[in-house]
Amino acid sequence: MFSVSDTGFGMIPEVKEHIFEPFFTTKERGKGTGLGLSTVYGIVKQSGGEITVESEVGKGSVFRIYLPLVEGVMEDQKEEEQGAWGGKETVLVVVEDEENVRRLVAEVLEGQGYEVLEASGGEEALQIMEGYGGRVDLILTDVVMPGMSGRELGKRFVERWGMVKVLYMSGFFDEERVPLNVLEEGMNYIQKPFTIDALTRKVREVLDK
Repeated sequence: MFSVSDTGFGMIPEVKEHIFEPFFTTKERGKGTGLGLSTVYGIVKQSGGEITVESEVGKGSVFRIYLPLVEGVMEDQKEEEQGAWGGKETVLVVVEDEENVRRLVAEVLEGQGYEVLEASGGEEALQIMEGYGGRVDLILTDVVMPGMSGRELGKRFVERWGMVKVLYMSGFFDEERVPLNVLEEGMNYIQKPFTIDALTRKVREVLDK
C-alpha cells in the first residue's frame, strides 16, 4: 500500500462520492476534464488493486492505493527490432484530454514510418479531414470523449468518407464507470496504459486485418 495526502480544503461527502467518475469535476468549465482520477482508478483496478479516499472539509484528503504482492522476478522481454511494426499508411490520432500523450503517440508512429494527423477531439478530427484531401487508413481514438465519442466519430467518418479502420483506446477498466456501452465484441481496442511495443503491434495488426 502507498498513500498520497494533502492539506487542502478537503471534500464534502457529495463530492467524494463521485470523484472517480469520468468527466466529474469541481473545476470551472475549460479548467479540467474530470478524467484524472477516473484514469487512476482504471489503472489501479487493471493491476488487481484497490483505491480508497478519506477526506473531510478542513482536513485535506488521503488516497490509499493497494496493489497485490508479486513474488519472483519478471523474465526479460526480448525487444523487437525497431520498425518491425511500421508502415506507410496514414493514421489520425484523436486524444482529447492529454496533449502530451497525443504528441507521444504521434511521434512513436511517425518513427515507425506512418504519416500521422493529430486532433484534440471529434469535431477537430472532422475539420482536419475536410481540408486534408487524402486518405486516412486508421483512426486511433479515445473511446470516451466529451461532445463526440470515439464511436460516433468512426460512424461520421464512414458516412462522409467511406469505410475506415478504427482502433479504440481507453484507460477505463470498470465497465460500470463508463457512461456508455461503447465497446462491442470484435471491435479493435487497446487498454491504457500501453507500451510502445504493444501500440505499434496493435496498429499494424488492425491495418493488416
